[in-house]
Amino acid sequence: MSKSCDLSFQQRSLFQQGFQRYSPEELRQLEWGLRFTPASCSLLALYGLVNQMPYLLFAVAALGMWAFFAPAAHPMDLLYNHVIRKPFHAVALPENPFQRRLACLSAGVMNVIAGIFFLLGLPVAAYVVGGSLMVLQAIVISTHFCTLSWMYEGLMRLMGRWQVPLDEAKAKQMLTAGARLVDVRSPNEFARESIPGALNLPLEELDQHLPTFRDGVNLLFCNSGTRSFIATEKLKMAGLENIHNLGAFGRAQAIATA
Repeated sequence: MSKSCDLSFQQRSLFQQGFQRYSPEELRQLEWGLRFTPASCSLLALYGLVNQMPYLLFAVAALGMWAFFAPAAHPMDLLYNHVIRKPFHAVALPENPFQRRLACLSAGVMNVIAGIFFLLGLPVAAYVVGGSLMVLQAIVISTHFCTLSWMYEGLMRLMGRWQVPLDEAKAKQMLTAGARLVDVRSPNEFARESIPGALNLPLEELDQHLPTFRDGVNLLFCNSGTRSFIATEKLKMAGLENIHNLGAFGRAQAIATA
């Protein structure tokens, strides 16, 4: 992906699944590997569904439920990390964030319900539940878009707890007090349009500039607010303080030039 672009749809979907501390390049490296576990579990569940094997569905459900409680120990993730990825020199899968684990749990519940319907002699009901899960899993595998993660984001937005940029009044106070304005877009984007006084430190190169953020207050922004959110999370994970997400370019510009 070009550094002059925001996240692709697939990368945004991974961001929505909880992979919010990863740069676009890191997400690009993870895109294919993160398909392995849902694809493997879906194939097993599909086999159990087609052949009316409730206990296989229960076994697949147990994998998803185990993953919910063990973020770094999904059996299929471990298989991928220790066996599958090595011939391809692919990066290892990280532990699963809450949204992805929640999706694993919900898939497990649906497999349990389908299995119970088979045991009760209700194959049509089992096919409806299992078929619905297969459709949802197919979407996740092909696009990384997770319906449950999308619903979770919507709920968090309603509660005011999803990617909330720094309050405008606080941002103005910090800028007046000498806060550093940091543009984490690419150099090409910065060259096309920038905010006077802003320092351009692209998201992909933040690791090279950690000392810059150690002193003072830093207000980060990008084109839409997504990359600045990722940058804020990455810097905080590196142990840095006084890092704030200002959000989208237009918002940052309005605050900085008010």
